[in-house]
Amino acid sequence: MSVVVIGDRKAGKTSMVRSLAEYGKYVKVDDSDSLVKELYNPETKFIAGTDEVQQRPLVMNIDMPATGVRQIRVLWIDTPGEFWSNQQQRNEYFHAWQALEEKVRSSKAVILLLPPHQTLVLQERLNHTPTHLKPVEPLPTAEQWVNRLQWWLNFFEERCKRVKHILIAIHKADLFCNVKSEAKRWQYKPEQGGTSPWFEYNEYVLDTYFSVASKDIKKYKASEVGSRTNFFITTTEDQGLLELPWLYLGPYIAYT
Repeated sequence: MSVVVIGDRKAGKTSMVRSLAEYGKYVKVDDSDSLVKELYNPETKFIAGTDEVQQRPLVMNIDMPATGVRQIRVLWIDTPGEFWSNQQQRNEYFHAWQALEEKVRSSKAVILLLPPHQTLVLQERLNHTPTHLKPVEPLPTAEQWVNRLQWWLNFFEERCKRVKHILIAIHKADLFCNVKSEAKRWQYKPEQGGTSPWFEYNEYVLDTYFSVASKDIKKYKASEVGSRTNFFITTTEDQGLLELPWLYLGPYIAYT
């Protein structure tokens, strides 16, 4: 099964997998040491960017409530952000873009990472954020963010009709909420059957963090593809939140 991690430039696609490999609790990656060394500079704490489509088979161990730890094999496909946000690059590398689109269309699951928008971010948190965690590029305004999200929703409806699971996450949640509090509220409890009901979590995240795009999302959710889409907040600064998308996918991957 392939899980494609997509998103615009510097959205945090590579850092998500690096953090899972380094600090995973309920979602652990085999051969994590070599993966971390390849993706991460411990001196600067900066993540290596993705310049081309990269495929890597990963063995992931996911602790699931009904069966305990299950080992699953995932073809992780990491993608360069510029392909998604730069029309000129898609035109110049048309065949590469077509190949990337096909990988996304034929995958079983897609995880889209979005940056937070300016009105969502708390300036006080941003001021106290370590340098390596600060946004490299200016965050989009709320209007820009909604317009970009609409582009992604259109892409999913038009090009991802065969994808079984689409997960959309606002990444870098440490910039806009108390991640410890949120993680505690929705923490995964395998001994109690897992996390809180996914529907409840999904509705909470939509109402709290995706509200600026509520009209667009409501319309999208009424579509066939939209009905297979779930929403999350993630951050490399708290494994509880970072692992939730993968814990959601775990049972589907393991039994497919």
